[in-house]
Amino acid sequence: MRYQNLARWLKHSAKAVILLLSVTGCDDLATLADPNAHLPPCVEQNCDCGDFVSQDLAQLVLDEFQGDPYYLDGDGNGRACERLPQSTPALDWETYFSNNPHIALGNPSHAGQENIDNYIIDREQYVLAYSQSHGVLRWASWVLSRDWVGQTERQNDFRPDGILPKGTYQVTPGDYTNSGYDRGHMVPSADRTFSKKDNSATFLMTNIFPQTPENNRGPWKELENYCRDLLYQHNKTLYIIGGVYGQKQTIAKDRVIPPSRTWKVIIIFDGEATIDNVTYDTEVIAVDMPNGDRLDEQWQLYQTSIDRIELATGYDLLSDVPDAIQIDIEARLSDY
Repeated sequence: MRYQNLARWLKHSAKAVILLLSVTGCDDLATLADPNAHLPPCVEQNCDCGDFVSQDLAQLVLDEFQGDPYYLDGDGNGRACERLPQSTPALDWETYFSNNPHIALGNPSHAGQENIDNYIIDREQYVLAYSQSHGVLRWASWVLSRDWVGQTERQNDFRPDGILPKGTYQVTPGDYTNSGYDRGHMVPSADRTFSKKDNSATFLMTNIFPQTPENNRGPWKELENYCRDLLYQHNKTLYIIGGVYGQKQTIAKDRVIPPSRTWKVIIIFDGEATIDNVTYDTEVIAVDMPNGDRLDEQWQLYQTSIDRIELATGYDLLSDVPDAIQIDIEARLSDY
């Protein structure tokens, strides 16, 4: 675990050095740098203790802003969110490898089939990592191209996912009843309309998470529509990774923990979504937004960088992309 944390630190240090070397002067540095690049994305809205995966991250924010504007230090002892784990959990050892094109750019959490809180589900339609203790996915990854869209109607067949190991609690559609949350798709139904089988796969409850109506029907929906506009109007192919983190008050008799944040990374291709086609010129959209009830309709206001999503989640996105290219595109502040 110690060596994995060291590797993560070296990776982000290398990114910082390369970014600095690419800038020729102090004035340019001030112009190009994101002033919050070292902080998790919630600082652009309103952080609370549920938005952090570790006390270290919460402390970073507390120490950054005088006067504790986010009320992270309730007892005034100088320590933020003391009930959180001290450090961001190290990634599991990478033990699962797949030729599935939906995970061609990397396995963000090193999900496998040993850890039920980081359990990989590898399907023809998408790949995702599931957390039993939260009752929701951690992330999902999928390719959106013309091969996956057609005229199939929405199936609406929400149901438990029998692929989970025996003894695992099967979240049901009824677990969301009267919870105040929508049954939000991570892989959208409208991204899988080529066949009934493909569309139906998006209604398995492992692909569903408790999403506030304001998020689901607001900027999140607008971003999903924008992705399909890139496909239909501009003939692009997209490699999409979306996920959740943080936690709010539990539902379903404590079996499901709604996330406090939702995020999405979109890699935009003119051709196939493969590693060989990722270059320094590859365009990327990165968004991180609250799973709350006061959101702006414009998803563009929630843009960030892949680096900051990695900081907030502890994941290693695009890990199979060559290091130099990965460092470059992950440091960029999304600007659409």
